Amino acid sequence: MDMFDNLLEERLAWLERGEPLDMCLADLSEEDAVLLKKAAALRTIASSTPASNKIAQHRQELLQFARENRKMPSKSSAENKSRPRWLFPAAVAGSTFAVFTCFVIFALAAGLTGLGLSSLRLPGGAAPKASDPQSAMLEDLQGFVEVQDESGTWKVAQLGETMQAGERIRTGALSNVVLGFYDGSQARLGPNTEVSIDQLDAQKTGPRVVVLNQLLGESDHDVAKSSDPASRYEVHTPSGVGTAKGTAFHVFVAITQLVQFDVDEGAVTVTNLDTTVLVVAGQTTIIIFGQTPSQPVFRIQGEGVVEQTGSVWHIAGRTFRTDSDTVFIGSAEVGDLVAFKARIVTDGSPILDRVVLITQAPENRFAFTGPVDSMGGDAWTIAGRTVQVDESTAIDGDILVGDIVEVKGDIIEDGEFLATDIHLIEEDEEGSPFAFVGVIDELNDSEWTISGIPVTVDDHTNIEDGLIAGDIVQVRGRILDETWLAKSIERAEEDEREFTITGSVESRDPWVVQGVEFDTDERTEIEAGIDVGDRVRVEGRILDDGDWVAEEIELIEIEEAEPRRFNFTGLVNSIDPWNVGGMDLTTDDETVIDGQIVVGDLVRVKGMILPDGTLLAERVKRLENDLGCVNFSTAVRAANVNQIVLMDWHVVKLDDEIEVEGTLNVATVIIVSGCTDEDGGFSITHIIVIYQLDSLPVIIRNPSNGHGGDEDEDEHEDDE
Repeated sequence: MDMFDNLLEERLAWLERGEPLDMCLADLSEEDAVLLKKAAALRTIASSTPASNKIAQHRQELLQFARENRKMPSKSSAENKSRPRWLFPAAVAGSTFAVFTCFVIFALAAGLTGLGLSSLRLPGGAAPKASDPQSAMLEDLQGFVEVQDESGTWKVAQLGETMQAGERIRTGALSNVVLGFYDGSQARLGPNTEVSIDQLDAQKTGPRVVVLNQLLGESDHDVAKSSDPASRYEVHTPSGVGTAKGTAFHVFVAITQLVQFDVDEGAVTVTNLDTTVLVVAGQTTIIIFGQTPSQPVFRIQGEGVVEQTGSVWHIAGRTFRTDSDTVFIGSAEVGDLVAFKARIVTDGSPILDRVVLITQAPENRFAFTGPVDSMGGDAWTIAGRTVQVDESTAIDGDILVGDIVEVKGDIIEDGEFLATDIHLIEEDEEGSPFAFVGVIDELNDSEWTISGIPVTVDDHTNIEDGLIAGDIVQVRGRILDETWLAKSIERAEEDEREFTITGSVESRDPWVVQGVEFDTDERTEIEAGIDVGDRVRVEGRILDDGDWVAEEIELIEIEEAEPRRFNFTGLVNSIDPWNVGGMDLTTDDETVIDGQIVVGDLVRVKGMILPDGTLLAERVKRLENDLGCVNFSTAVRAANVNQIVLMDWHVVKLDDEIEVEGTLNVATVIIVSGCTDEDGGFSITHIIVIYQLDSLPVIIRNPSNGHGGDEDEDEHEDDE
């Protein structure tokens, strides 16, 4: 932060202390004077002052780590037992919840996780590649990206090409790209995002000017610091403008033109309808089209299991309200794993901004392969098992009795198998099978590029009519040596994001199988003993930004010839004899029982279907039934060496089990992270200082809606 920022923040502090406006305006630049006048009109929150060098260092390390790694913390049983437990009262329960990969500490998503969304990751430490201040280079391009020149012509973008002011760029589904500027600033555009470059002079010395106009979608910005007070980095949207000197922030523009600014580092001024608010690290503001920016509030991001849906959601034991602006991506139901973004509105209650379905509930799901013994109208017999089919069952190919198929589905209440998908497997074909969902980058007569993978097509490839670049497709085929030969390419629904690869392990760090690199996270099940050169089967999901995340990596034994195998997940109904999810199991001396399993536990079962239809379990593994991990930002009301008091008046006891990054003082903005279990207990793992306010934010009670309200100060403020 430069001296001009310090001066502005000093005068904001004077203003909050009640000093006359004329005195506060003295010696300010014209630009900063305008901002201060707007702040005087709003008096939104207390101004901030620079953190100490130590706090700034912690903040930098945290934010860099968060941008590169947004995954959930590891939650072994031993770790859970050793953590201090914090059981939330009902009034406070919504203030925390499972984080989108506990992004500030361990890594989502991206997962967020992505989960796409706020799990978009800026590449760390990359040198600026733009050749001059008036150009921006396209870096880290994934998927389908187009650029439009001043004539209005759209063309497919290429990695390494440059853009100038007056041009526009847009990304498709499962796609993203980084705009790298000459001064080192970067803007990552997520999927389904459109941005124009209105002004561009990103010089390293002198007044840097970057003005972007984001029409739709979301973007992450890492703004290089500039010592010139005339420098500008602005993101215009249909509902407001965000201005930063040197900071990290996220911008989301919905189809309804609702806009959200999230700040990860530093501060951003957000303006609409002649009203400006100052949003500091850890805070967010919402702008409804045609309205002024909302009071900045603290954020929650998370990932966890859905326990209730409707106007009020219960996720990982926490309660969240929804409103007309809540965005739902995918049809999440009770038991499903979701990622979310929420904000703690000014009365202290949390409101969901977005809920994204990650995976369906694992309980009572099955998958197995085997020969088709018989085919009926509403029931098939596959590998000796009766499988129900209905109008929703997706049946792939012309399947005949005797064919080998892969079947997936649900175990319904009476213990029967209900198939959701039946896929034909050609046993006599060469190579390894693959199936994945991707976006078409390029297509021609003999080879298509789908999500960066060259896929060969021939006269035998079944291609759905009308496919064009940018479409999301389901691809199935075989890998022959280095060639991916497609058997079928057809349109896929956007919520179909699964992939399956069978092939040799080329690397474990990072994981590469059959030429495809993918990520793993704490939920990935990796069979022990896998080494480079082994043949494996990989199943996983594709995140919104196109990243591949493995859910399971399974070693394939060379002698495995007869594909009569099964795996499913369910609750243990009995152990002697074994019954899981309504299915009777047989075990023998070679069956591996992984974990201390009792009746009621959630387990995954893998094994072999014997000739008489008996399910012989080769492995029964207990699955962790934690509801998720949590990360939320807040401010400290009071602090001493033994405990701190948060804005919601909750007391946190400090001990050796909680790692504290930075110095805890009154009015420090912190991120609290930990995990929630099925009993509703929250175990804190980390507290990280990210910003230092001059005084505590004003708390407003009984807002008229989720975005603002009557400005009556918290009755506790006078006690400080």
